[in-house]
Amino acid sequence: MLCYNAINDKRKNVSSMADIPWRPLLAQAVLTFIATSGVLQITALHNGLEGLAWPVGLRHKRLGYFLASLLLLLSLLGSIPLVRSDAVLSPLFAVAAFLAGSGPALAMHILGAALRLFWGKRRTQPLLTGRLINLGPVQATFYQPAGRGPVPALCLLPDPVVPGNDLRMLTRALVESHIAVLTLDWRTVDSPDRLTLQGLVAVGISHLTRWPGIDGKRVALLGVGLGGDLAFRGAAADTGVVAALAIEPVLSPRRPGLGVTGLRDLSWFEAHRRARAWRRSTLMKELDALTAIAAVGKRPLAIVTSLTGSGKGVNSLDILYVPRGCPLAPAAHPESVGQAVVWLKEHLT
Repeated sequence: MLCYNAINDKRKNVSSMADIPWRPLLAQAVLTFIATSGVLQITALHNGLEGLAWPVGLRHKRLGYFLASLLLLLSLLGSIPLVRSDAVLSPLFAVAAFLAGSGPALAMHILGAALRLFWGKRRTQPLLTGRLINLGPVQATFYQPAGRGPVPALCLLPDPVVPGNDLRMLTRALVESHIAVLTLDWRTVDSPDRLTLQGLVAVGISHLTRWPGIDGKRVALLGVGLGGDLAFRGAAADTGVVAALAIEPVLSPRRPGLGVTGLRDLSWFEAHRRARAWRRSTLMKELDALTAIAAVGKRPLAIVTSLTGSGKGVNSLDILYVPRGCPLAPAAHPESVGQAVVWLKEHLT
């Protein structure tokens, strides 16, 4: 009896599998995949999401829009025979077809954009050639602008939590504006804490003021991310720093979530890695840049930010707002770099 019931149940399962409308289900899933790919490409290009744009990025918008329109047209034409056929999917199968098509399309765009950005960085050649300098426990790179001195200079402080930020665009813009740049490389420091970092910033400033061709009375600090918080700390500790600017500083551990804005210049994987590194870092609480700002006094201070409310209510702080910036990769964002360089030229040259 038990054997008979088992055989009967098996026959029912085979029969139910045969009742599934596989052809229209697969056809609708494929059409959903094509249409979703087109929609995602248009969304990425329209909102400037480099980390979602695939197969082409923001530099080739016309081609990207053309490919997206072609995909949408293809899905529309492909759906005509499906609508005319008698095989109408039930709501349950329609949902299954939608998920089977849209999910892989989203995954394809995330992975494709990540690979495109990865290979794009590998093909990019260095924009400037600097001089490597050993400053004790930290290494640095010095970039000297062309022409006669003395010229103003600044210490460029990367984010100590995610020191792999691309600073080439920012460095080149500063050097072309006749500002010498000393970039500290936190990757050469083992397990840096707040006091160690502040001491190394002081070493960098001291080195700049003694460098031939540098105007020691026009030395500033420029930081990116948590490096911006460190720049305010350094300015508070050294009265010889004439100005300090922070690009997308953290300022407060209660920083709002970044959401989809992290995909403006980064892949999803890189944005997730950087956001997670910030959340796990103890430096966010230790630096406490808001208390340092008050100690700087009347010297010029500024932040470049894309987050509304950042630095609001802080006296003697210029807030340069970039509506479509990228908080996780600000030094590679043209508008953020442009605003920073203009402000620094105004207060140093």
